[in-house]
Amino acid sequence: MKTVKNKRVLITGAGGDGIGNALAHAFAKRGAHIAICDIKNLEKTINELDEYDIESYAEKVDVGNKKEITRFLENVAQYFGPIDILINNAGIALGGLAFENVSQADFERITNINYWGVIHTTQILFPTLIKRPEAAIVNISSSQGIVGVSNLVPYCTTKFAVRGFTDALRVEMQMRNIHHLTVHTVHPGAVATNITLNADYKGSHTEPFHEMLQKKGASPNQAAEIILKGVLKNKSRIFISDGRAQDIIARLFPSSYYKVIRWLMKRRNLHISED
Repeated sequence: MKTVKNKRVLITGAGGDGIGNALAHAFAKRGAHIAICDIKNLEKTINELDEYDIESYAEKVDVGNKKEITRFLENVAQYFGPIDILINNAGIALGGLAFENVSQADFERITNINYWGVIHTTQILFPTLIKRPEAAIVNISSSQGIVGVSNLVPYCTTKFAVRGFTDALRVEMQMRNIHHLTVHTVHPGAVATNITLNADYKGSHTEPFHEMLQKKGASPNQAAEIILKGVLKNKSRIFISDGRAQDIIARLFPSSYYKVIRWLMKRRNLHISED
């Protein structure tokens, strides 16, 4: 993609002060027009976008609800215009929970948001995106879409699913010789957001893990810049922080990488376990 100036960008999960908010700023600074949605803390981003000389559109949306997504995207088409860049950023974490303690409702909730939200937005917008002169689909997976982690089975499951969907869609575009619509998988490692504190289940591990993210992780602004530059350079897979290192570990030790992860977590005095 040559430029994002005057492109219309849709970002899910852009409320608050996480990666979605930072992405809205990063693209707006370069002259892109921004449509955003989130289930809470949306006003903050809406007010901040006023500082840019761009068009913007926002709605409160539960990304896990297909009817709400459909309504939102219909309104975007009517009041904002055709989307050039779709960024599926919205996602949640349940927190550290042993598999036998995960309820079916827990699994359905995280899957509806982290996975089905990505599928629904992409399917609905795909006919528009493929007609644009230059377009991109950017799906946020995780380093936990590369390596499985103990007590994060639901989260890892959804992020592996996002990775598989995105990689397969990219291959399909390439094999069909569709080059004006690029497809990008993003794998953040440690990023200094509040995703741990916002998780449904918290325990003695929550605060130390949150503090580690704040100290060791990339900032949301750094993550957003990496993603934007990756789209401009047409990078198929975009790694943030230690995401690339975890990808290398998984490739080198496909059946025993858990030993490396366990060693790293012990070194950082961290654990992810049920209390």
